[in-house]
Amino acid sequence: MSALPGRSLPEGIIVTPLQRNADDRGSLVEVFRKSWQTGIEPVQWNFVESGPNVLRGFHVHIWHTDYLVLVRGRMRLGLKDLRAGSPTAGLTTTVELDPSASPVALTIPVGVAHGFAFREAASLFYSVSHYWNVEDELACRYDDPDVGIDWGLAGPLLSPRDQSAGTLAEMTAEYARKAATPAP
Repeated sequence: MSALPGRSLPEGIIVTPLQRNADDRGSLVEVFRKSWQTGIEPVQWNFVESGPNVLRGFHVHIWHTDYLVLVRGRMRLGLKDLRAGSPTAGLTTTVELDPSASPVALTIPVGVAHGFAFREAASLFYSVSHYWNVEDELACRYDDPDVGIDWGLAGPLLSPRDQSAGTLAEMTAEYARKAATPAP
C-alpha cells in the first residue's frame, strides 16, 4: 500500500497495514516480513521510548531508509519531500499514528525529512537500511516557518542537537550537496 486514505504522501513513502491477531490472552502483530514490499532490507533495529510532549527531529537522511512501527501511544509524523526532481518535491504533510486503532508500518525513503511528535508516552520500533552514522542525519529547527508543520505540541522537549539546529533552507542546501555522495 502506498498511501493512507485521504492523504497525499511524498513519493516513495510505503504504508504497510499490519494485522492484529487477538484472543483472550492478548494480541500479536507481525511488524516485518522479508517477503513484504517494504522497500528496505534492515541492517539495524532500534527501540525508542518517548515521554509526553517530546519532539524528535526535524531531520533528513542522505543514505538510509527508515522503516518504523509505533507500538504504543500516539504519534504525529511530520513529512516534507526535499528531493529535487521528485514528483512530490516540496510536499509537506502529517500522519497520525495510533497502533491501538490501526497498526501500520511506514517506510520513509532517503530525502524525505521527518520528525516525530509525541503528545503522550509512546514506544517506537524502527529499522534502517544502513548502519546509523552521524554524517547521514541532517537537522533543522522543527519550528522554522518554512517547515510548515503543526506539531500539536506547545514548548516540546527537544534534544540538544534539535535545540541548536539551523534552518530548513540550510538543511535542504546541505542535503542537495551531499545527496550524490555514496554511503560509507
